[in-house]
Amino acid sequence: MSETKNYTDVFVNTLYSLSVREMPAEIMNEARKCLLDGMASMLGGSAAMKENVSRFLDLEPPCPDGVTVVSMDRKASLQSAALANALSLHCFDMDDGHRYSTVHLAASVIPAVLAIGEYYDLSLEDLLRGIVIGYETGIRMGQCIQPAHRNRGFHSTGTAGTLGAALSVAAALRFSREEMKAALSAAATSAGGLGEAFENISTLKPFNAGHACQDGITAALIAKAGFVGPYDMLSGKLSFLKAMCETCDPTVLDYDVDPEYHITGCYHKLYASCRHTHAAIDGAILIRRKHHPDPEDIEKVEIRMYAQGVNSHDHTEIPSVVAGKMSIPFSVALALVRENAGISAFTEETIRDEAVTKLCRKVTVQADPEMTALVPKKRPSSVTVYMKNGAVYEERVDYALGEPENPVTERELMQKYLDLSAYGGKTEAEARKIAEIILKGNGSVRDLTEKLR
Repeated sequence: MSETKNYTDVFVNTLYSLSVREMPAEIMNEARKCLLDGMASMLGGSAAMKENVSRFLDLEPPCPDGVTVVSMDRKASLQSAALANALSLHCFDMDDGHRYSTVHLAASVIPAVLAIGEYYDLSLEDLLRGIVIGYETGIRMGQCIQPAHRNRGFHSTGTAGTLGAALSVAAALRFSREEMKAALSAAATSAGGLGEAFENISTLKPFNAGHACQDGITAALIAKAGFVGPYDMLSGKLSFLKAMCETCDPTVLDYDVDPEYHITGCYHKLYASCRHTHAAIDGAILIRRKHHPDPEDIEKVEIRMYAQGVNSHDHTEIPSVVAGKMSIPFSVALALVRENAGISAFTEETIRDEAVTKLCRKVTVQADPEMTALVPKKRPSSVTVYMKNGAVYEERVDYALGEPENPVTERELMQKYLDLSAYGGKTEAEARKIAEIILKGNGSVRDLTEKLR
């Protein structure tokens, strides 16, 4: 990293330049797609999170003049509503992400800018603009600091996601360049999130996304109130980049190097587990559909994949649903036994299912140097099933379902949305009305949020 270049100014120039120019129709349409997909997870997750969110909001003073908490007949402050909605959005682990940056963008951006959009009565166009710039911020920063950032124990959805949330609000409210710099600086000094938050019995993984939204809103409003940051919060002597990683590539922050939008590079998930499990799930489902192996007749299963995916995802002891979502052996066992890795597959019942847990213990995961060298262009996995009768079945998947190179169809994405909306208590008619506003609407953000209660 250059010791003389001010990468805070470089990054702010990029984000401001992208935010003030007219956005191409395909980019705005991609933002609508990301909003629909994020709304699917938020509506579905609101049912699972309702009890916890209610208890959390009960600990605060009532806020009748606040903003919408999804699927609840109450409002909350900007920060608390964003936190609550992010908890819902990320709890099933079915929200989007980006393999080069490893940030979950919808979870760390959409609840923040949605809350701001409702409170300040912004237009849907303002909301979409905020989403585009929020994604841009998180993706570029994630690409800059990974993989060294993760190797230090950080969770980029909490760290880079805080910057994304702050700049989504800044773009939606049409901040000046200097206000954007102040928001970025405030977000950088408050960003946090540790990978240990989703180990073993912890249920804090969605909190990393929630506090990113919460802190991002606060950072943006602090900037709007007139606070300013140092000359260079990102690359100064005691800066964000030096604290967050040993090595980085700040050239990805530079508009002159890369003047394009990156929202089109996101993946969309149909499985309710960590993204590192998905290529292996795809391989296991292919084997099940082609060969129909009886789980009782399986001798062992070997997974070969990139090293980053093995780390913290190869456990076969599953003490909780969250641990199951983070386990490649458990996810592969589910796929082979039930051909299912959606929200109904990861439950208290399935983590105790003898057929699944028995097969899970037969699965081993190994890092493959050749596959590791392909990251991040590819995140491949190879699944080999050895049968007791000597038969061997193998499938390799280079791009998990939902990646831009292997996209879900519009029909699949809509079905996911309808299924999760129903799980969250919406009728199909209600869900389709919300989808119509997201995909075709041009009115106020309040037109959308009033349908989410």
